[in-house]
Amino acid sequence: MEGRKRKRKWIIVLSGLVLAGLIATAVAVGVNRSGKVTNFAGRDEIVEACTSTTSFQTIPGMTRTFTQGTGGGAGVIEFSGALSLSSNSPLDTGFLRLTIDGVQQGPGVVPAIGANERGAHAFNWQAPLAAGLHRASIQWRTDLGGTLCADARSMIIFFHN
Repeated sequence: MEGRKRKRKWIIVLSGLVLAGLIATAVAVGVNRSGKVTNFAGRDEIVEACTSTTSFQTIPGMTRTFTQGTGGGAGVIEFSGALSLSSNSPLDTGFLRLTIDGVQQGPGVVPAIGANERGAHAFNWQAPLAAGLHRASIQWRTDLGGTLCADARSMIIFFHN
C-alpha cells in the first residue's frame, strides 16, 4: 500500500513537470521572419494631435508610401511617439494598428496606453509584402472616448527595393 502511494506521488509530480514544460514551450513559441532590407522610408511629426474617436483613424502625419522590390518579402514597420490618454474612465485604453494598402496587419489591434497615462510608447510590426507600391498607415482609437494625444512621433519602414 505504501509503495503504491509513493508511486502515485511520483507520477503526479512528473506529470506536473511535463505539463509545466509543455506550457513553457507553448508560451515561448513565436513567429520568426527574416528578409533582406535595402531601404527605409521614414516620417517624423512634432505637432501635437489628439482624438477621442472610438473607430480607427490615421494618426496625422503617420502615413508613408514605399515600393517593395521584385519578389516581395517582409517589411518591418516601427512606430514610436509621446502619447497621453486623458479619460474619465479608468478602463479606457488607447489602441494602435498598422494598415498596409487599407488592410489591417498582424498581430492586429495593439493596446498602447492606459487611461490617464503619458510617456513614450512604441511598437514594431512585421508584415509580408508583395512586390510593388504600398501605403502604410498607423491608426489609433480609444476604447471609451477619452482624449488620446500624440506629440513627437515617428514611423520608419524597412523594406527591400
